[in-house]
Parts: sequence; C-alpha cells; structure tokens
Amino acid sequence: MRILGFDLGDGESAVALLDEESTVEPRMMPILGKSSILSAVGMREGRIVVGDEASVLSGAQDAKVRFKSRYLTDPEAPGDVRAFAQGVMAHLLGQEPALMAQVSRTVVGCPAGWGEGRRQQYAALMESAGFPNVHVVPESRAAFLYARHARGLRVNPELMQHSAMVIDIGSSTTDFAYIIDGHQQDQALFGDTNLGGGLLDELILRRCVELSPDRDELQRVLKESPAWRSYCELEARRMKERYFLDEEKWQEQGLSTQLVVCYDMTLMLELRLDAQIIDEIIHAPVAALGGRSFVDAMEQSLSAARGVSSACPPQVVILTGGASRMAFFKEACRAAFEGSLLVLCPEPECSIARGLAYAGRVDERLKTFREEVASIARGERLNSLVSGSIHELYTPLARVMVDAARHEAMETIALWKRGGIGTIEELERVLSQRIEASVGSEAVRAQIAPVLQGWTDRLMDRMEGELTALCRRCGVPPERMSLRGTKVDTGMGRVKVSVLDAMGMDMFTGLLGVVMAAVGASLCGGGGIALLGSGPVGMAVGAVAGVLLAFLGKDGMEQAVRTMKVPVLMRQLVLDFTVESGLDRQRGEMERSIIASLADPSSGFSGRLCQSLASTLGTQMERMARGAEMSICA
Repeated sequence: MRILGFDLGDGESAVALLDEESTVEPRMMPILGKSSILSAVGMREGRIVVGDEASVLSGAQDAKVRFKSRYLTDPEAPGDVRAFAQGVMAHLLGQEPALMAQVSRTVVGCPAGWGEGRRQQYAALMESAGFPNVHVVPESRAAFLYARHARGLRVNPELMQHSAMVIDIGSSTTDFAYIIDGHQQDQALFGDTNLGGGLLDELILRRCVELSPDRDELQRVLKESPAWRSYCELEARRMKERYFLDEEKWQEQGLSTQLVVCYDMTLMLELRLDAQIIDEIIHAPVAALGGRSFVDAMEQSLSAARGVSSACPPQVVILTGGASRMAFFKEACRAAFEGSLLVLCPEPECSIARGLAYAGRVDERLKTFREEVASIARGERLNSLVSGSIHELYTPLARVMVDAARHEAMETIALWKRGGIGTIEELERVLSQRIEASVGSEAVRAQIAPVLQGWTDRLMDRMEGELTALCRRCGVPPERMSLRGTKVDTGMGRVKVSVLDAMGMDMFTGLLGVVMAAVGASLCGGGGIALLGSGPVGMAVGAVAGVLLAFLGKDGMEQAVRTMKVPVLMRQLVLDFTVESGLDRQRGEMERSIIASLADPSSGFSGRLCQSLASTLGTQMERMARGAEMSICA
C-alpha cells in the first residue's frame, strides 16, 4: 500500500510518496524535474499545463495563480484548483505509472481554519481530478507529523513529547499546531487564513507598478489580462524567494530584474527589492488584512498562539512553509516564544507534502487500531472467552452466598431467642430481608472481589497476545494496552455494571429463593418444627404440635406453629450447636442449587454476565485505546 501526500499550496505545490510499511522517509515525486513547482495552471494546445509551463512566455493561455487563497471567495477558483490537480496527476501518471497504480490513499492539506464540510467538498474535488481515496487534513498537523518523524531535523524526541508549537506559514495562510505530551490540545489547530507569503508577492508587484513610468498602462494590462498578471506575480514571487534565500547579501545592494510585458504594446516593468523596500511593504496597511499591516497581523497571530500555550509554553518551535525563510518572521517567532528552541525545516517547500504522507499512514493505522480494538472489546472474541470460563465463577459465588446466608441465619435466630422477633413467620420474613441485604453488602462484595479479579486476570492473559500483536502492527507500545490488573467491579453495591446486574433481578430473586428454601428447610421446615422440635424444648413443642395436628390437620398445625409466640425462656433452650448442625447439613445442597441455577441456560446468567463484563472491559479497552492512539498520531 502506498500513500500520496499532495501539498497544493497557493504559491508552490509538491507531492510525496510513502510506502506504508517502509521505514524510509517519504520520497518527493518530481514534477517537471523538480521537487516542488509553482502553483500555476493554464492551457496550451488543448492540454493542461502547470508550473513553469503555465506562463504566457511559454505560450500558455488563461494562466492562473494563487487560486488556493481564492478558493473560498472566488467561484472560478475551484475550477482552477481542479485543473491544476489534473495537470499534476497527468505528470505523475506519465512518469511513474506503475507506482501510481499502487496508491491506495491520497492525503491533501488544507488551512486549519477549514471546517469539516469544506474539507469534504475539497476531497470530492480532488477525487474528480483523478486522485484516489482522498482525505483532507490540516497542513499544521502535517507539519507536526513531519517534524515528529523527519530525521533531518534532529530534534530531541523528549522536547517534542513535552510541548511543541508548529508554525506553518505558506503562501496564503499561517497555521499553528500546539502539542503537549504528544497530544493535540483542544484548541491545537488554529491560524490566520488571510496571512501568507503570497500577499507579499502582490504587494511587491503593486509597489513596483506604482513606481513605474508606465504605471497607468501596466495597471490596465494587469486588470484586463489575468495571464499577464499571473506572470508578473510569479516573477515577483521568484524575486522575493531569491531575496530571502540570501537576505544578508541582498538587503544592502538590492535585487532587481526587468520584465517585458507584451499585450497590445510593449511595456517594461522593473521589479526591485532591498531591506528598505521590504520594511515599507511589511509595515504598510493591507486591505486583505482588514487594514492591518503584515507585521501587525503576524504579531497578533503569534500573540494568540502564545496565549493558547501559556499554561505549558512550548520547549520547541518548529517553522515550516516556504515563507518561514523570511528573517523578520523568524525573529518575531523567536521573540514570541523566548526561551524555546527554534527549528527551521531544511526543505520547507517539501515538509508539508511529506507530513501529509505521514498523516495518511497514521490515519490508516489509527483506523485499523480502532476497528480491531472495537472488534475485540465488543465482538465475539471477548464473549467466547467469557462464556468458556464463566463456570469457574459458579462455585465461589455459591460459597459466598451460602456463607452470607448461614451468618444471617445465626444472627436472626439469636435475635428471635432474645425476643426481638415474635413468631416463626416473622423470623422467616426478617431472615429473607437480612440475607438479601447481606448478599448486597460491602462485606460480601469484598469476599467476591479477589475471586472475580483472579478470574478476570486469567481472562485478560488470554487476550493479551492479540492486543500485543495489534499494537506492534499499528506502532503502539504494547504496555499502553496491557489488560493485566484490569479492575472489574464485583457490583454488589448496585453499581451500573455489576455481577448483580448480570444476574438480573429475576434471577437474583430466584437465587434468594433457592437459599431461603434450603435455609428454611433447616430452620423453618414444618412450620418451625425443624427449629423448635429438637433439644430440650422439643418435647413441649412436639406435644402441642401433636394436639394441633389432630384438630387442625397438617397445614393448620404448621400455620399455628408459625404464628405461635414461644416464651423467651423456652427459646433459650434452642441450642446454637443444633441450629449450626442443621445448616451445615444443608450447605452442600444449597451450593449445588445455586450452581445449577447459575449454569442453567434458561436463567440467562451466563449471557448477561458476558454482556456486562464485555461492556465493562470493552469500555476500559477503548478508553486505553484512546490514550494509546497518541502513540500513532505522534
């Protein structure tokens, strides 16, 4: 799989190609023999021409430049953008047809200020020009990814991980990306969609025309002929770039060139630059900037970036974009972020294209990572693992429930013996309430917790291998997705996701019924004969029960005994040992009944617990994944 990064800029454009599995940096795709070309488009002999070929001097018609900055305001600009993209694609297909056939994704940059709707429209436009599977990402994000991965910058990774500000000043916009600990912040992508180096091209040309002896004629030609205007702006741009590539040399002696403009007459236009001219231009009010000067707009943008990052100032500031070579811009950035390491991309005209290619790989891995984590967390794999091992929980759960019931039975009998409970019927009701409360208590929860945690740890160990393999495929450190020690609430406190929730109220009531039936058989069987018919009190109760049986029958006798108030002194003759022995004889039966109820498919416990745990673990895995994603994104 190959990924194409297409930096369609307002002044220059470049294309980079990245093999998704390669460790080699994206390579620049030459167009017209260059790593980057002028963003110019025209027609010649019925075909689209781009770059230097789109010039009136080369015979091109309808030459257009700076269409990217006009994209949002000029209805003709989208057509110019599409034509330029078609021309670039034609060159790529002509030069590298086999490689282009392997491209599975194209990533195109846009200003940070563009919304999602505008990005979708732009992607559709690029696809209509022939680029496959287009995704649009902010250019400042691409700049950060390039800075993060580029070996040529040699920035200390620790500085990049702590805090960084990436400033991308292109021909039409200035974009910022603010990163802390590898994480893009809430307001991480911002900028000025009107502030770009292309404005200077226009201002240089305007100033030179104003000072020309042929001013009026030149202004008319530039107004009537977009092709000649484009040519003159490109020449102004070339002069500006030449000036800032060796500013120390040209600021005193100046730099000039003569243009011959042939429209309906031959006119001469001198383009000239020196330090004084540059200073005048960057401090003059500009209508496109709302009356602000270039310097004012630049300082306001830098001030806003400083405000966004004030809580954790960037340790490194990375400058990219063709206009980042301007000395006054570098000095302003240095002053705005005093104490930060200032880094200039060695090939700013290529860095965005390379960063876009990296963004394509990052987003593809991110998509794979999210989908597979969701598949593991929410899919059949987790359910099958839970279903295959859930039987390990039945016996521990049953044992804890029986222990709780036994303890509450002894406490309730003690209360009855002291006279705190009047009848066997009331004893049975109080016992049921206490057992239900006990099973939902913190004490029982604490007993279940280590059992459930041990079971969960074994489950997570079985899943660890799959997650480790996924992490390695997607460039995520495996320890970021380690599930060992995952906490799963026992839920006996009625939390949202719990064992009790998995049981469901119907099943919980049923299990209490199982426990009560077994306890009742030991304590309250025969209307209380099981409890009262043993020990020294047994003879008296037995005699009464016999008389009642003769007169009332079995059911009447049992109801009479259940509602009979046995004297407190007589209750004291019921021995704790006798009660404990009776409960212990029932223990095995109670545990088997609970296990059978838990395992019964019709009870739905297994399915509900699978769903409950899958939800709990799935939520935790996805939360971990969101944090781990930054390893991919950064």
